[in-house]
Amino acid sequence: MASLSPEQLASIEQAAHWYSRLNDEDVTSAEREAWQRWLHAAPLHAWAWERAEQLMQQWRQLPGPMASHTLAQARQARTHNRRSVLKGLTLLIGAGSLSVGGYQQVVNGPWFADFRSAIGERLPVSLADGSQLLLNTDSAVDVRYDGMHCAITLRQGEIMVSPAPGVQLSVQTRHGLISTAASRFTVRDAGETTRVMTLERQVRISPAQGAAEEVGQGMSCLFDERGVRVTRALDYAASAWTRGLLIANDQPLGEFLEQLGRYNRGWLRCDPAVAALRISGTFELDNFEQILRALASSLPVRIEQRTRFWITVSPA
Repeated sequence: MASLSPEQLASIEQAAHWYSRLNDEDVTSAEREAWQRWLHAAPLHAWAWERAEQLMQQWRQLPGPMASHTLAQARQARTHNRRSVLKGLTLLIGAGSLSVGGYQQVVNGPWFADFRSAIGERLPVSLADGSQLLLNTDSAVDVRYDGMHCAITLRQGEIMVSPAPGVQLSVQTRHGLISTAASRFTVRDAGETTRVMTLERQVRISPAQGAAEEVGQGMSCLFDERGVRVTRALDYAASAWTRGLLIANDQPLGEFLEQLGRYNRGWLRCDPAVAALRISGTFELDNFEQILRALASSLPVRIEQRTRFWITVSPA
């Protein structure tokens, strides 16, 4: 979907929300009326809705074994319901028709993971061996056991891991493996790199094509397939999400809003004219509207909110 504009992506996300909601048994007449208002509010909404309907029609026409496998995985996913599966399929509408490749993209993507958090959600998970996970916004993991070894695969996003006593635990990312017997740490898929922050004890980083390295307590590192690229002292503001907080220390507003946008279902845009303004403070992630009000009261900016999915921070 890289060829789509941010406006198109936001409309696709909204169409996915409405499609899944309207297909729930408990949908209300008020919600149907709200959907109609949304549908006619902008041409892009009608465009996204049409493509969502086209995709779902294609999905119903998948060959029998593929469709059956998709439905079976949907039923088995521990944190999924029909709404999340519909949304995952609809997000493919920007990539064209639902071919075999599109089907594989859905199955191997976050929508059919063992555990998945929604945008804006931080999901605590207690594993069978007593280990604890905390999934940050829009994250997905698979979990497998081999004796006393717990193998976690990070499909998407960011997690905090707290192994149970005596459990050997590893986290596989696209760039390599993080392993430990006792450390509490966070792992984030940052695209071209994986970021690891060690909150307690130490972990072993084994890049896919590079030499393994130990990372001690209170350290943060970035690594890719070839090796550990950066190691520095831990910035505890970066792990504040584990406590439900977003911390800014004299940070450019544009960077702050980019981080905040990870917790917002929709498009949060920063006007370039105010992107360089500096902001400091501690903000509660569970109160998105309060954060926006705090920005408007402390900086010379105004919040333009066309819908709850489309917000722009502009000069006052």
